[in-house]
Amino acid sequence: MVFVFFLPSLTNSSRIVGLLAQLEKINSESLLVETDTARYVTSKILHLSQSQEKIRKEMTAKGSTGIEVLLSTLENTRDIQTTLNILSILNELVSVVNVLVSKGGTQILLQLLLSSSKESPPNEELMVLLHSLLAKIGPKDKKFGVKARINGTLTITLNLVKQNLQNHRLILPCLQVLRVYSTNSVNAVTLGKNGVVELMFKIIGPFCKKNTSLMKVALDTLAALLKSKTNARKAVERGYINVLLTTYVDWHRHDSRHRHMLIRKGILQSIKSVTNIKLGRKAFIDANGMKTLYNTSQVSLYIYFCYDCIMKLLSIFFR
Repeated sequence: MVFVFFLPSLTNSSRIVGLLAQLEKINSESLLVETDTARYVTSKILHLSQSQEKIRKEMTAKGSTGIEVLLSTLENTRDIQTTLNILSILNELVSVVNVLVSKGGTQILLQLLLSSSKESPPNEELMVLLHSLLAKIGPKDKKFGVKARINGTLTITLNLVKQNLQNHRLILPCLQVLRVYSTNSVNAVTLGKNGVVELMFKIIGPFCKKNTSLMKVALDTLAALLKSKTNARKAVERGYINVLLTTYVDWHRHDSRHRHMLIRKGILQSIKSVTNIKLGRKAFIDANGMKTLYNTSQVSLYIYFCYDCIMKLLSIFFR
């Protein structure tokens, strides 16, 4: 009788620990020499993290050094594929946004954005992944806006949008990051001086079933930007109140099934931001804004989502 013995295979749990240890060893040595190995190891980690939630949890568990190892590699490597692998891994680990912030991830990512932007042209996949990650961690980092301004990344993201208006895959995460930048009042003014308000109106337009996600983010960004009195004044001077009202009526007329309420609300929020200044209120009245909102609210009364926003807007005029 022949007995066959099978050696137990490594569990995926053991594999991820081993791969992270291998990556940590590479970090302590010369990454220039170990480029191929780093590329291979990070691709394996990416595959495991994409396929199994258990692996993602283990990498982010208390006591694990997985995040530190990945960030250290990201900071030191000069290999584009290794960088793309790590950014993809970090994008998979959405539950550790707070950990990324606490481990200095914001600074590392902003520095990577700065250095990568110097390439001509910048690597598109890198910019998509990098901005997708920044859009996730930005709202969790209270100093994100200040860090971005100090690192000089505001205009980098802005210029990417300016130069790639037809590339929706790239500009969507860039707009999401601009939205976070704009919540900082100093950043909003800085971006305004660089033409961001005019840029948003190149994206915002009449009713269209395509690219509604892009429209929504652009409107959210615009509403944040227009909280700055400087930007609001610029919007009034360029006649954008009329544009916003016309756009609102168009979406209201065509969105009969109320599937795009977030976009309609976003337009109202932008109008509300402009009317916070006296010049904006005058422009709103001169453009028959009261009549427009009255007519549209007759149809929308049962939709509290928009009605509430309209009432808040009108309350500005009765203070």
